Amino acid sequence: MAKKNIFNGERTEKYDYLVTKEQPLSYTAESFQKVLINLDYANIDGKHKVIQFTSTLASEGKSTFVSNMAYLLGNKGKKIILMDLDLRKPKLNRVFNSTNRDGLTDYLSDKIDYEKLIRHSDEFGIDYIVTGEKTTAIVNILESQKLKDLLNKLRESYDYILLDTPPVIAVSDALYVSRITDGVIFIVGQNTAKKALVKEAINTLKSNHVNILGIVLTQVSLKNGAYGYGYDYSYKYE
Repeated sequence: MAKKNIFNGERTEKYDYLVTKEQPLSYTAESFQKVLINLDYANIDGKHKVIQFTSTLASEGKSTFVSNMAYLLGNKGKKIILMDLDLRKPKLNRVFNSTNRDGLTDYLSDKIDYEKLIRHSDEFGIDYIVTGEKTTAIVNILESQKLKDLLNKLRESYDYILLDTPPVIAVSDALYVSRITDGVIFIVGQNTAKKALVKEAINTLKSNHVNILGIVLTQVSLKNGAYGYGYDYSYKYE
């Protein structure tokens, strides 16, 4: 989990710390549970299996958020797989303390088979896919039929396929991914991206006919003035 020292402003990254696992009774964990309830309502007919997570800019808590959601969904008996589709700056391997070898790009280029692609974390009870060997052909991969075929295959085995993808403003990758997903959850880090940029990112998604399932506010400042990783959920951004 990304942590911030409120006294000196330093920020350290520790992605393998899932607050929903380590502090299940905390305010933050409870906030995640509320998001989960809203997701259940949004997916009441079970039509949303492939869900994309994106944000306006980097450092808005996206990878931390999707990892905790995967853990909670798995705890509720759902079969979950988490896929890192941020091929430029992968982070999910850090959650599981694994390398990026033998991942998505390796599978799509026929260097490994399906069984080797899928990994499992006994600690978190989550299946996951890392990015694999670095490549410059990112758009080709995101638009490939082989990626679509992989997602269709995963649909047969999993209740949810959660995709961690790059921010909307930084690169166009998130828009390419949105074409092959059932919906998007948009992450907004409080005081990270300016309101104008957030609106621009959301309007970009809407203009590309992306199904926005909800918007999550992360890194919320608590009422007592302390900095916390609180979460709030809504269906629109004002």
